[in-house]
Amino acid sequence: MNLLSNPVLTRELRGRIRGWRALIILIVYLSITGLITFLVYAASASSFSGGPSDVEAGRGIGKAIFITVMVSTLVQVCVITPALTAGAISGEKERQSYDLLITTLLSPLQIVLGKLASALAFAMLLIFASLPMAGLAFLFGGVSGTELLIGVAGLAATAICYATVGVFWSTVMRSTLAANVMSLGSVIFLLLFIPFIFVVGSLIGGAFSGDPGIVYIYTMGLLLSAHPFIALGITEASLSSGENAFFFTIPSGGSDILVPSPWLVYLFLTALATGLLLVLSVRLLRPVQYEVRRKKGDGG
Repeated sequence: MNLLSNPVLTRELRGRIRGWRALIILIVYLSITGLITFLVYAASASSFSGGPSDVEAGRGIGKAIFITVMVSTLVQVCVITPALTAGAISGEKERQSYDLLITTLLSPLQIVLGKLASALAFAMLLIFASLPMAGLAFLFGGVSGTELLIGVAGLAATAICYATVGVFWSTVMRSTLAANVMSLGSVIFLLLFIPFIFVVGSLIGGAFSGDPGIVYIYTMGLLLSAHPFIALGITEASLSSGENAFFFTIPSGGSDILVPSPWLVYLFLTALATGLLLVLSVRLLRPVQYEVRRKKGDGG
């Protein structure tokens, strides 16, 4: 199965890129990111007595610019990406072309992948368009290439997973509005539910006042690693403190517990969720096949 020769992908890409909508989204996206980055740069530069020319200011300004670009890009990916795919299948239902689509020679998997790939192509365009602003951090220092690669990997994994969320709800709902509401609602619920469960579970288990055990560390670590902001934030903090990019140690009960870096767990969880949602979307899109059974005794 050659994805590049998929007619659904070709049609969706042409429809998504043509016109002023894609250009307007790109301009607004970069304008918001650039404005926030400039304000953070101005605030960081003014916090040093010598301004941006101060030798000690370089690393701080570079780190502030990098984190700002990555966080603002991640926020916009979480908001924009589900909306890009929420109308993938529900839009066909509203245009009365759904029946024609599923009766073509294309398999349900080809249809879903074509819709998903077209939205991801535009989402990746938004991500890579913001990278030059993140690259400004290298002019000041304080940021390594490993941090940039991990940040890009986290953004790409988030875009793929949340785009699949939009496709899934688009196959379930009959209207694009309902699919948009459910897609964004699912993302917002996930981003708010994980910190809530962490705080409640920590209070019940007494982790804030005592020494957490190994079960608590691995359980809550797995939970927090499903949150893009928390997983990438902890990874950035560990890299800034000189920890390894793939694992680090947590003190517990007088000994150190070796745990994988949250960004690795996040990539694994998003890949698992993407695969599951993709399978469900394909099954929901597959036409119902009715089996005609002949009664015993019928002729023929």
